[in-house]
Amino acid sequence: MIRYSFTLLVLCFCTVLFAQEGATITIDAAKTGNTVSTTLHGVFFEEISHAGEGGLYAEMVQNRGFEDANIPPGMTLQDGFIVPPRTPHFSMPDDGVSDWKMEWPALGDLPAWRSMGVGKAALAVSRTAVQPLNNATPHSMQVEISYADDGDRAEVINEGFWGMNIVAGAAYDLKFYLRDPGYKGNVTAFLQGADGSVLATYVFKPVGGQGWKEYRTRLTALKSDRQAKLVLAFNRPGKLWLDFVSLFPVNTFKGRSNGLRQDLAQYIADLKPAFIRWPGGCFVEGICIQSAPDWKQTIGPVESRVGTYGPWGYWTSNGFGYHEYLQYCEDVGAAALYVFNAGVSCDFRSGTFITDDSLQPYVQNALDAIEYAIGPVDSKWGKVRAAAGHPLPFPLQYVEIGNEQSGPRYAKRYNVFYAAIREKYPQIKMMASMGIGDVNEYTLRGMKQVDYADEHAYKAAGWAMAHFDHFDKYRRGRWDMYVGEYATNGGVGAGDMEASLSDAVYIMGMEKNGDLVKMSSYAPLLVNVHDIDWPVNLINFDAGRSFARISYYAIKMMNENRADVNLLTDVKVKRAAEPPPAFVGGIGLATWDTKTEYKDITVMSGDSVVYRSDFLNRLPEWGLVRGRWEEKDSALAQTATGAQQFAMLRGKSFSTYTLHMKARKLGGYNAFIIPFAVKDSNTFYRAHIGAWVNKVGVFEKVSNGYDVSNISGTTPLKDTIASGRWYDITLEVGIDTVKCYLDGALLMSYTEPDKLFAIAGKEARSGDVILKVVNAYDREMLLEVSLSHTGVDSLRGMMTTLTAPALTDENSFDRPMQYIPRSAPLQPVGGDDLSILVKPYSINVIRLKGN
Repeated sequence: MIRYSFTLLVLCFCTVLFAQEGATITIDAAKTGNTVSTTLHGVFFEEISHAGEGGLYAEMVQNRGFEDANIPPGMTLQDGFIVPPRTPHFSMPDDGVSDWKMEWPALGDLPAWRSMGVGKAALAVSRTAVQPLNNATPHSMQVEISYADDGDRAEVINEGFWGMNIVAGAAYDLKFYLRDPGYKGNVTAFLQGADGSVLATYVFKPVGGQGWKEYRTRLTALKSDRQAKLVLAFNRPGKLWLDFVSLFPVNTFKGRSNGLRQDLAQYIADLKPAFIRWPGGCFVEGICIQSAPDWKQTIGPVESRVGTYGPWGYWTSNGFGYHEYLQYCEDVGAAALYVFNAGVSCDFRSGTFITDDSLQPYVQNALDAIEYAIGPVDSKWGKVRAAAGHPLPFPLQYVEIGNEQSGPRYAKRYNVFYAAIREKYPQIKMMASMGIGDVNEYTLRGMKQVDYADEHAYKAAGWAMAHFDHFDKYRRGRWDMYVGEYATNGGVGAGDMEASLSDAVYIMGMEKNGDLVKMSSYAPLLVNVHDIDWPVNLINFDAGRSFARISYYAIKMMNENRADVNLLTDVKVKRAAEPPPAFVGGIGLATWDTKTEYKDITVMSGDSVVYRSDFLNRLPEWGLVRGRWEEKDSALAQTATGAQQFAMLRGKSFSTYTLHMKARKLGGYNAFIIPFAVKDSNTFYRAHIGAWVNKVGVFEKVSNGYDVSNISGTTPLKDTIASGRWYDITLEVGIDTVKCYLDGALLMSYTEPDKLFAIAGKEARSGDVILKVVNAYDREMLLEVSLSHTGVDSLRGMMTTLTAPALTDENSFDRPMQYIPRSAPLQPVGGDDLSILVKPYSINVIRLKGN
C-alpha cells in the first residue's frame, strides 16, 4: 500500500508538472553560434549626481578650495541663470543659436561652509582673492575674529557632502593651508557629531608669518556618526586666511593617497569590468566650449588643479583626475576608455563649438593624453607620468571621439581625429559617437573608417522583451558595436525588479550577438541620493551608506557566467490551454495637457452589459484622483491643464471585456487617454489617442503615477483629433491582446510579448554549458531542456537565481542585499532531458558541469 501510494503521488506530481506553463529549450552543442565578446561588460563613470565629487572620490570636504562660487568659464550670470555665449549651435541649421540657459544655485560666496561664535565669540568670514595660494585656487576664506578665548571659540564649519561619515576607530588625514600674520592663538581641528559631541580633535599652534603654511594631522575617531562635520576653531582675536582644507579617510581603495571611497570603488571592482569609460557623457562636452574639462588640469598636485563646472550643476575639484582614473583601471584589471572633447559642447545645451580650422589644438590635446597614458618615459608626457610615480604605461586601449554628437558635421571632424590618432597610435581602438539612440547611417555615411559605433540605449520597461532581435537586424562587417550607455529607465520608478528583468534580457540580446556587440556599459553608474539628476542609477549612496540595485547583481551574474561561444538554442514558450488574462483590473479616464469630456461608458462581457456609466446620478462611483473633474450634461469633463490627470471607476475589476465610450476634446495639446488594467491610481495600462501633440496613437504603461513608458510602437493618426466633436472609442481587451478602435476603425493593437527568454553557451576552459533564463511572468514556469552533443552530465550542475516577489521590489539602504543571486545544486528530474522549475520574476543561470 505504501509503495502504491508513493507511485501514485509521483505520477500525479509528474502529470501536474508537465501540464504546467513553461518552455521547451533545445540545446545542440554541435551547432555553435557567435562567440561571446570577452570585453562585453565594462563600466561607465561620469561626474553626474555627485558620483565622484562627494562620492567615489574620497575627499570629505566640500568646496575645499573656496572656488565653488565661481561662475564657470565662458558663462555670464543673468537674472539667476548662467548664460553661454550666444554663438551658433553646432547642430542647428543656418547657424541657429540656442536660447539654452542654466539655473545658477544661490549658494552664497562660501558653499558648504558656515561660521559661528560659541558663547561670546564673534567673527566674520568672507571670500577674498588677495594673495592667493596659487593660480588654480585664487580665492581663500578670510576669517576676522573680533573676540574669542579658550572658552568662547570662533568656528568655521564644513558640512561635507550632506554630512561626513565618521567611523569609530578609523583614521582621517586632515590638511589645510593657513596664512596668519599676527594671530596669537591656536587652531583646534575637530570632527563633530550631529549631536555636538567631539569625535576626534587636534590642536595646531600656528607659526605666523606672511606666507602660506601647510598644516597636517591624522585624526582617529572615538565614535561613529554618519552626519558629522569638520570644525576649525580659533581661541584668540585676529585675522587670518584659510585655503584648501582637505579631510581624507586613511582607508581608501587599495590604500592610495588622494584615493577612492572603499565601498563604492569595491562595488565597481566586483563587477570585474573589462574596461572603464571616463569622464563622460555630457560631462566631457561641457556646458559651453570654454567650460569643457581638460585632462591637463586634472593632473599634478591636487592644490594646483583647476576645477570643472559640469552640465549637472556643480563644481568638481578634479581630485579624481586623469592619472587617478588610469590608476584605478590598472588596480581593477580594466582597460581604459578615455573620452575627449571633439571641440563641441553639449548638443542638448549650448552647442557652442570651435571652428574646423581651429581644431588642431584639440587633436593635439587628445594625442597628448594618449602619450601621457602609454608613451615612453622619454616622451614629453610619458616623462610627466613617470614623475607622478608611474613609469610603466597605463592600460589605455580605447578612446572615444566626442560624446553623443551625430550627423555629417561631426563625421567630418571625427575623420580628422581618427586619422591623426591612427597614424601615431595604430593600436588604439576608437569609438564613433552615434548621438542618442540607435546606430544611424546619417552619421556613418560621412565617416571614412569606424572601429566601434557607440549606440546609447535608454529604454522603457519591456522594450528588450518586445525587441529581443534588435541586434540581430544589424548588417555585419563594417564596424563593431559598443553600447556605451544602456538602462531600462522608463516606467520603473527609480529602478526595480521589472527594470532588472528587462536589463537581463537586453544583456542576453547583446551576448547572443557577440560577433557585433563587443562592449557595453550601464549608465549612470553612481548616484548620491541627495542630488538625483537621472531617474534610474545602478549604485545608490549617501555619506555613509550604499546599496547596489538588483540590476547591478544581474549584470554581475551575467558577466561571471559569460560563455565563450553561443550554442544553438531553440526556445518554445508553452502557454496554458486557458492562460490567465493579462489585463485584469479596473478602467479609468485620463488627460494630459488637454480638456476632455467622456460619456456613455459601457463595459460588455460577451453579450452582457456589466457596467454602464451614469454621471448625472452615480458620479461617486468614480474616484476623481487628479485634475478638475465635473459632471456636465451627463458627461464627465476634465478641465484642468497639466500631466497625468486621472479618474478611476471604484471597486470594479474586469478580465476580458469590450469597453465603449464617447469622447470629445475641448482644447489643449493632446486628446484622449483611456486607462485599463487599473491596479490602483498609480499603476495601469492605457490607450493614448492623440499623443505627441495630437499626432499618434500608442499603448503605454504607467507606474508610480507619473512614470510612463511606451509598450507599443506609435501609430500615426490619419487626422488629428478635432476639438468640439464626439468620437466613438472602443477597447477590446482579450486574454493577451488589446485592440483600440476609433470611430469603428482599428487604430492600433498590442499583444503582450513572451516573457520567458533563454540563451545557452559553452565555456571553453571548463567545458560547462551555461543556460541563462529570464522568467518575467508572475508565475512559476517549467523548463524542459533537451541537450545534444553537450558533453555534460545533466545530473551535475549549479543553479543561480536572482528574484523578487513583486515587480516593484528593490534593494534599499535598510536592506541593501535583500535581492541578490542565490546559488544551489541543480535538482533536475533526471535522464537525458532536464526539467527545471524557475521562479516568477527571476533571472537564472544554470551551469551544467562538463565531463
